[in-house]
Amino acid sequence: MGQILQKQTVAHSTEGQQPSLEAVSKNGGRTQRKRRHSTDVDDSSTALENLHDNLDTPSKKRLKSTSRYIYNTLFVEGRTSDVTVIMLGREWPLHRLYLCQADYFASMFNGSWEESSLKRIEIDVVDPNITVDALTIMFGSLYSDIIKLMPSKAVSVLASASMFQLRGLQDEVTEFMLETIAGDTVCSYLEGAHIYGLEDIQTRCEQWLRLHLLQSLSVALLRAIRYDLLLELLTSQDFFVLQLEMDIYNVLKQWLYIQLHDEFDEDISKLSKASEAYFKSRWEKDKEKRAFLETPEGEEFETLFRAVRLRHIIGDINSCHSLEDDGIIPAKWLADIYRGQWCLALLMEQKNDIGDPVHRPASVTDKWFYNNAMRFGRVLDSDEEYCWRWVGYSFGFDMVASYRSGRISIRRNTGKYPCSRSINVQQAPREVVLRAQALWETAEEEDSRHTVIKSVDSERRNLYLQPDEEVMVLMVPRSAVFPLYLSFRVAFTGRPDI
Repeated sequence: MGQILQKQTVAHSTEGQQPSLEAVSKNGGRTQRKRRHSTDVDDSSTALENLHDNLDTPSKKRLKSTSRYIYNTLFVEGRTSDVTVIMLGREWPLHRLYLCQADYFASMFNGSWEESSLKRIEIDVVDPNITVDALTIMFGSLYSDIIKLMPSKAVSVLASASMFQLRGLQDEVTEFMLETIAGDTVCSYLEGAHIYGLEDIQTRCEQWLRLHLLQSLSVALLRAIRYDLLLELLTSQDFFVLQLEMDIYNVLKQWLYIQLHDEFDEDISKLSKASEAYFKSRWEKDKEKRAFLETPEGEEFETLFRAVRLRHIIGDINSCHSLEDDGIIPAKWLADIYRGQWCLALLMEQKNDIGDPVHRPASVTDKWFYNNAMRFGRVLDSDEEYCWRWVGYSFGFDMVASYRSGRISIRRNTGKYPCSRSINVQQAPREVVLRAQALWETAEEEDSRHTVIKSVDSERRNLYLQPDEEVMVLMVPRSAVFPLYLSFRVAFTGRPDI
């Protein structure tokens, strides 16, 4: 849907006219006044007094504004045009006086350029983002204090304003883009920010993608997001995982399907089944049983799937089956991960990580932690009490998380909250490394129409927990706005290189 933008310049206006003394009927004809007899002197005097009162009372009349008149007469109709601008095969009859609002034309007309005296000026366009529609909006903005802008045309209008150094319009479009960052605009806005040097737009778009990618999926977004951008997001230490690592793998699988099937135009709700059926069928039909990433067609996507932390996916049996049925990941990758995780589980069970500094959580570096820790997430819709756990094997550490009155805590559960999946209930203290974040979106200023992302961060913490011990890891300020996005990074063990 388009949005009306009010430019910062003051519009031209005319003073309101006094109302006519002659009454007008609804059908536009004049009403008949009855002649009064001489005996109606008092009534006539009262009517005369009322008339004088009405004359002294301001009356509001909606007039055709000067700004609209200028726009329609001078720009749309091109009356009294003294210069014609020709671009992209289209001609615009315009006026030098109005064009000089743009630095590009002010320099052209006020300098010693050949074009300063020409009646017809042809300008080459080298920027592919500039379109006829965008140029029409840009030229029209010189004649009016109001422009109508669609998100789909924002980057093109920005490109046009940048070419002609129309700074007022650039600022208006930038503000509009900040207000309309969403799944169907974020990638084009980010690309435009790179091209035209808009650091604020770039930062906001990158923040939006890190927070919303997994929960705001659409076919358009998956089609628009580039390989290198997706890789950058997945390897960011601030990437928000909606639930578990398996969510990342599923999104990658759907993104890959879109890259291979550009003709897919179904709803996002059908994409999951379509991608699953395609890769499963391909795997079953391949007589050589080569994983997709081992084929010439799939080799270029290997680095992207390396960013998935597969060792945190195989802790759930259903996820294991999905990985094997899809036939995307090479068997060698999975075999190495199965062996490493099994040996690490035995080490934790038999030695409890004591006396083995290489595999203790506290021994890991920041780089290893942010590249390898388990990634969890949860969205809290309102300021109520919550208590939850994530599925999957976590080396006998049944982590139960809770939220109460702004306090985010974790508990090492060994008995208080029954869990059939917890196979290790050792009574010795357990060591984990954790980072927790709470993020929310709020208006940048009280009267602002665009939002910013704010957060609180526990930073990396080493925790030593006794059985059923609970510890607060984060305090959310009262100013936080719901929904609240909670992000956890947890290392239950050290390095898995056994």
